[in-house]
Amino acid sequence: MSEPVINVKRRPEHPGALFLEFCNPDAMNAYTPEMMQQLTSALRAARLDDSVRVVVLSGAGERALSAGLSMDELNKMKTYDDFAVFYTLGLEIREAIAALDKPMISAVMGNCVGGGFEISLCCDLIYAAEGSKFLLPEIKIGLTPGGGGAINLPKKLPPNRAFEMLLFSERVTAEELKAWGVVNKVFPVETFWEEVGNRIDRILAMPPLAVSGLRELMNSATISSDDRLLLKTERRLAIDTMCTEDFHEAVAAFQDKRTPVFRGK
Repeated sequence: MSEPVINVKRRPEHPGALFLEFCNPDAMNAYTPEMMQQLTSALRAARLDDSVRVVVLSGAGERALSAGLSMDELNKMKTYDDFAVFYTLGLEIREAIAALDKPMISAVMGNCVGGGFEISLCCDLIYAAEGSKFLLPEIKIGLTPGGGGAINLPKKLPPNRAFEMLLFSERVTAEELKAWGVVNKVFPVETFWEEVGNRIDRILAMPPLAVSGLRELMNSATISSDDRLLLKTERRLAIDTMCTEDFHEAVAAFQDKRTPVFRGK
């Protein structure tokens, strides 16, 4: 049995992408506290690495992105401090994703359960293979979701629909979540990574500073209801991007009828 880990990969066909993979295939890629720490470290390193333009989260094999924390790991926790440490590990993952200045994709094949779904809800884009299923089962074992599920799902669904899904631990298909606006695209299993790769390449062809600014502005909009602060952020980002070399390159390319070459400056 292989050691559960977060695999960190670069692929030559997508040089600006960083691939983070839950790897615990014997347990549907359920994660351990050690894997949670590895994921946080990898996300923090990605934020500081200018060669990384997009981060892609997935699971080893085709059975699951992740089943979240396993029951065996939960059974090891006995004290308040045990649970507090685990909660903090999950919060650090969310904070590391929020701190990224580049888009993050959740690429789901198979099951996306519990903490795996909660982490996916923190990502900017969710692409799923046909037949994938999503579930937040915490209430069945006497818990409320502790990884942001009950906070982030109502931001993407009408609150009463999100409450029903959480209350009854409904297993929902990728196709249903696409219809509801939670999943962006559903692709055939056979062409899944080709389709995701196409989206990665489209992101890598975009002006990096504008993409980073868009992510910052939209994240600010989801956590703040103060329009004055949002307008201040919007003004700063709009003017800053107008001053970039990439903007002037795009204007020149349009006039010259050629494809722009963006350099992130």
